[in-house]
Amino acid sequence: MSTSQPSSSEYYRATAFADFQPELSTPGGTPERIAFLQKHGYLIINDFVDHPMIPVLREAGRRVTEACAPEHGYSKIDCSKGYVHRAKEDEPWAIRGLVHPAFNEPSFAEFHGCEEFLRFVSSWCNGLGPEDMAMGGLLLWCNPRRNENGPSWHRDVTWWGDGKPYFSQQDNRGEDIEAYSEEIEKIRWDEIREKNAKNIAERNGVSMFIALADDECHEVIPGSHDDWRTPFEHDVLLPQKMKDAGVPHTPSWNRVDPLPEQVAIRLKAGEALIRNGNNIHTGHTVPDRERNTLSVGWSRWSGPLTEEPVVADARSAWQLDPAVREAMPHEWMKTAWDRWAATQKLGDTLEDRYPGFDVARIKAGEVAGWRSELERQAAAGDA
Repeated sequence: MSTSQPSSSEYYRATAFADFQPELSTPGGTPERIAFLQKHGYLIINDFVDHPMIPVLREAGRRVTEACAPEHGYSKIDCSKGYVHRAKEDEPWAIRGLVHPAFNEPSFAEFHGCEEFLRFVSSWCNGLGPEDMAMGGLLLWCNPRRNENGPSWHRDVTWWGDGKPYFSQQDNRGEDIEAYSEEIEKIRWDEIREKNAKNIAERNGVSMFIALADDECHEVIPGSHDDWRTPFEHDVLLPQKMKDAGVPHTPSWNRVDPLPEQVAIRLKAGEALIRNGNNIHTGHTVPDRERNTLSVGWSRWSGPLTEEPVVADARSAWQLDPAVREAMPHEWMKTAWDRWAATQKLGDTLEDRYPGFDVARIKAGEVAGWRSELERQAAAGDA
């Protein structure tokens, strides 16, 4: 792992950086790259550095970020057709909905289905091709203009309680002390490591963060995807409400100082990060340093649905709109959408469909988003 020290700045900057390694330049899913990911939990690739769509996507990302600024409401982009994660002062820090025609940026879907991206997916995923794909989401990472955002250290897995995935519109993170006991945590950890090994071996999908402009906002603890947490890391990860409830822990972190071993992933435009979500990681942005990074990937279709569709997570409910299907530039992408949509159904509450920003605007009288009877009644004060 190659790291370097940062230069001084009046704004936050990480204590160490991880950069692309030239010895891992061979394109696609090489044994060397997979071994690096398996060991460190992250990998930087350079396969798209010279792709002609990177500058196109960069400008599209900047337009979307500007259009989703809170002062514009829905005047530039009807962002109620997507799902925008907002930080302090309602500034966007992540934007979903890029392929919805309301965003008027077809380049995102074009890149998602382009030959070069599909070639990489096939190489990484043991020959996975369009005929076997299910739709995945796209996400643009951006940074608030006026305030620092982060850190918020976490793993992308449920390491407590029953281990079920987090559902964004419900607080199902576990309320009792037992759900966060070390005994339960170790059971979940064994399951996480077993699933991790299986995913690395089978590689039935791949997702990556492609920097459209230079990016140093993603920070990780290398190797933490495969290491039992330290007492210090337990203090970092444990929710404050569970500390207040009495879950045993060792107070260690002041919520400011860097974590031991942390590095910021430093990407040049066109470089991409592939990471293991089990790693302890965070995003961390400051106002004067652009973040314009596309999260994109594909996964293997698991076959015809055998169970009832589930209520879609609010973060992806927008994607059920048939207009998204019709905006796909290739027929095989429409089939991939069909496969995903067959597993989902739209929820019956505003919170099942929108982030708080949109819920508040609808309740204040704007008929937005799906513009169904639910939204009309809520806008009229009859929710």
